[in-house]
Amino acid sequence: LNPEGNAMKRRSFVQGSLALGSLGTLSLVGCASNNLPSNARVVVIGGGYGGATAAKYVRMLSDYQIDVVLIEPNANFVSCPISNLVIGGSKTMSDITTSYDKLSSKHGVKVVRDYVTAVDPAKKTVTVANGGSIRYDKLVMSPGIELMFNTVDGLQAAQASGQILQAWKAGPETAALRKQLEEMPDGGVFAITIPEAPYRCP
Repeated sequence: LNPEGNAMKRRSFVQGSLALGSLGTLSLVGCASNNLPSNARVVVIGGGYGGATAAKYVRMLSDYQIDVVLIEPNANFVSCPISNLVIGGSKTMSDITTSYDKLSSKHGVKVVRDYVTAVDPAKKTVTVANGGSIRYDKLVMSPGIELMFNTVDGLQAAQASGQILQAWKAGPETAALRKQLEEMPDGGVFAITIPEAPYRCP
């Protein structure tokens, strides 16, 4: 796994495709849509730190004059870095979870709960999984990165067993890993490893 390398490849690919506008349709396969607008000045794909921050500040810095649509399948933002404090026991999942409703109510960002299935940089449209598309003037792509479980022998099966948890992406696994630690008998052994450099979040 080389997230840094993958991120660089993705960044170059996206920059090139958006600049040229001639690569046809890009796929970002990744569910629930609500009142899909037909167009927006700015569309942001992904509501992690990068995407949510971009959506908020495009609105703020334009004195709330630029309409912004954020496409994100989850109802809540869950902080990945701070999830380590949940595993350590000094924070709870509710402490690190924030509803995207705040972006809507406080900053006027239109949040669409869906996955993006395609981007057409020539037509400047984004298509979502539940049907429909949004035309944009400017696009921010911040879809994040994922573990590729099939690239390490045995990793997918270990993950599916529920005993070898990554908790790499904050959420249910974070709480499950904390529970494992709480239930570990005194003198129990907990093994943790990191991949060879470069790796994300050392």
